[in-house]
Amino acid sequence: MSKILFVINPISGDKDKEVYIKQIDKWGESLELELEKWETTGEDDEQKLQDKIEAYQPETVVAVGGDGTVMLCASVLKDTEIVLGLLPAGSANGMAADLEIPDDIEEALNVIEQGKSIRADMLLFNNQDLGLHISDVGLNAELVREFEEGERRGFLGYAKGVTTQLLNLEKFEAEIHLDEKTVTEYCHMVAFANARRYGTGAVLNTKGQPDDGVFEVYILKELSIPGLAGQFFDHIDDAASYCDVYQTTEVKVELKEPRTFQIDGELKGDTTSVEVKILPACIRLIVS
Repeated sequence: MSKILFVINPISGDKDKEVYIKQIDKWGESLELELEKWETTGEDDEQKLQDKIEAYQPETVVAVGGDGTVMLCASVLKDTEIVLGLLPAGSANGMAADLEIPDDIEEALNVIEQGKSIRADMLLFNNQDLGLHISDVGLNAELVREFEEGERRGFLGYAKGVTTQLLNLEKFEAEIHLDEKTVTEYCHMVAFANARRYGTGAVLNTKGQPDDGVFEVYILKELSIPGLAGQFFDHIDDAASYCDVYQTTEVKVELKEPRTFQIDGELKGDTTSVEVKILPACIRLIVS
């Protein structure tokens, strides 16, 4: 781990990145590492990061931000031998939580120093968009939209979005084509999970692993207060009556009416069809 590139999102999570930069520099000096820092701008970041990696040739890239920053780095590092590390610094750090990366900066850097890694899967949506964490159509995607369009950030912004969605809650019909069967559900959400928990800390399923060669299709059929509470306290049941969970390598979801769709926290607009395929073992991730 002689050359490390830190990819820093300066506005993620409304956190002062100078604190992170000082800790990174101190850590690098103590270990006599060669490292560089590169900041996203929101304009053509993927191509610029690709150019930076080709020029610098790092052995490790560390995403300093939330799930969006992680996804940016993962998109560029897919099918390479460069290892991706995570330094949680966003408003949503779901992938870091799944990989048990500590929120504390010094502890997270220690995990990167240890360098334990796995070969993780990614998801391909509609043969064009990549995902690493959790994506969905319906309720949660609507929450993402409310959050993005709202003036408030953080917990208050999220709470406002939840209130709005609960007041306007309605089901939709989804025809779900799995590997070996087709099911039709009237539901609030269909999620595609390469992991277990959202960035809010809510656990979506008990089965998800980023390196098992399959992903989970989670169908929320009914809103259950005990079920929602259990998701935040890690007491969930994949066989509960309010949800269905299927493991698969590919799925196609067809909707009667357009619904909001998001991939790893990035809105993709409304859609009536989502096709998802697993891309096995295509990226190296540092884990705790």
